[in-house]
This record gives sequence, C-alpha cells and structure tokens, in this order.
Amino acid sequence: MKVSIIMPVYNAEKTLQRSLDSIKAQTFRDFEVVFADDCSSDGTGAMIKEFSENSGIPCRIVRTGRNGGVAAARNLGLENARGEFLAFVDADDTIEPEALEKATSAADEADADIVGWDWTLGFEKNGRNMRQYDYSTPLEALKHLMGGTMRWNLWLFMFRRSLVEDIRFIPGANMGEDMMFTIKAFLKARKVAQIHESLYGYNAVSTTSISRQFSEERRAEVTRNIKETETAVDASEYSEELRDYVQYLKLYIKLPLLVSPDEESYRIWYSWFDSANAYATKNKALPLRTRLLQWMAARSMWTGVKMYHLLVYKFVYGVIYR
Repeated sequence: MKVSIIMPVYNAEKTLQRSLDSIKAQTFRDFEVVFADDCSSDGTGAMIKEFSENSGIPCRIVRTGRNGGVAAARNLGLENARGEFLAFVDADDTIEPEALEKATSAADEADADIVGWDWTLGFEKNGRNMRQYDYSTPLEALKHLMGGTMRWNLWLFMFRRSLVEDIRFIPGANMGEDMMFTIKAFLKARKVAQIHESLYGYNAVSTTSISRQFSEERRAEVTRNIKETETAVDASEYSEELRDYVQYLKLYIKLPLLVSPDEESYRIWYSWFDSANAYATKNKALPLRTRLLQWMAARSMWTGVKMYHLLVYKFVYGVIYR
C-alpha cells in the first residue's frame, strides 16, 4: 500500500459526504482510508460504513474507547495505517482528484520524506488559492513554519510513515497538535519536496470566538504542545539555527489574542509565553505592521493595540475590502 489517508471523524454527517466524494475521485488508486471515529453519536458511523463497503477503496474503521478529541483519534489512525506514506484529510474538507497522484510522484522523484502543497481557502466560487512559502530543505521549511510565514496543518503535507513512527500526539492536547507533529517531522526529514498547486480544499467556516479559542483550557493544551516542540528542537541538529525561531513560534501562536477589541485578551497575550515578548520586533520575515503590533503589546500600549484593531480589521478589512 502506497498511501494511507487518515481521517478523524466525530459527528461529521453534515460535511462528511463532500470529503468522501473527493477521496473516491482520486486518480491514484494504491491507497487506503483509515477512519478514526471518536465515538460519533450521529450518522457518521453509518456513512463511513457505507463508504467502506461500496467505494471500492480499502478502508479500516477504528473507534476510540471514549470521546477524547482529535489528538487521540489521530493517534489511533497512525497506529492502524499501513501505507508507505501518510496523508491527512479532515471530515469537513476536500482533496483534489489528482492530489495523491501528484504527491506520490513528487515523493518518488525526489526521494522525499515529506511532500507539501498549496491549498484553497473555502469552496466553489468563493475559494481563494493560498500559496505556501518556498522551501527546498527541512531547515528552510522549519524557519517558515516556526516564523509564522507558512501553515503547519497536517493536511498540507504527505509524510513517509517510517519518518513519523515514533511521533505521536499528546492525548487531550487538541489545540496546536498539528504544529507539534509537523515540526517534529521536519526536524527528522532528510529530503523534502513541494508542489505549488492547490491540492486541498479547506473549509474555513468557523464561529469560534477568540475567548473560547484561547480559553485557559485551550492555552494549557497549546502550552503542552509548545513545550514538546521546544524539547524536540533543542535535541535536534538544528538547535542553534532555530534558537530564536522557538520564540518567534510562541509569538505567532498567541498573535490572534491581539486581533481583538478585548483588552483582557491583550493581558493574556502579555503573560503567556512572556519570555518571547523581547523578540516582538526581531522576526524580519513578518510584515512591519505585525511587528509594530507586537511591539506595542510587549510594552503594554493597549490603546495602540486597540486602535490597530479598529483601523486594520474594522476599517480596512471590514469596509474597504468588504
């Protein structure tokens, strides 16, 4: 088996069919699908059962003992995958018909451990093509991933299974888990390849508020994944080159707290990973406006932060680009 697609599912019956149709449409056929069902209570179980029986694609359905979140579900998927390579598809997203064909060709041509690609933000007429930054080595990719200039979502990469055999998600740490996994994988990779084509459709519809997204519980989950990532970086051959980038990563993780009119969010930003605040202006790869925002926050200039939010997000994006 060349590729295992791992799909964690939980009460996904409203969005799942579009995802399943996109998997069934793959032009490359040497693959399996591992469904990791996190104790769904809706029609998800029946949908993946029907797909497994009638799609003509080898499938494996595994279920968690209790609802434990996406980290536990993905671990179960990893433990049951048999392919030479692993790809991840979420139950509310789609994968382009030629995605696996192009990714496996790129992997074989470059003898790559990881293959990355671009993606489409949204579906159909409103879809917007999103381009990942260029990289040709694992170190270049790591600097982009940790510096906030490249996305680390699992669905943007195909990983050689032998590369990640000893990498697992932290059960219960369901926020930032993809960041930790992807960075750990690039730390171990020998060769990488990149395809500048949109091979994945990401459904960006979300109503999650900043306060809920960065609740105390969520921050604790992210902190666990950051600590795990930092330990891996320190133990790697790139520890010196990435020393500052660990701090850039912490700043990038908490940046959404400043994209808010809520002064309490700003104070959380200031105290969370506070050692990184001294690096607020040092990451030259970020836009000047982002460095300025972080500089104001690092100096507790909350009025300036709030004015930034009003000017950039309420006026520029809310009025001019509406």
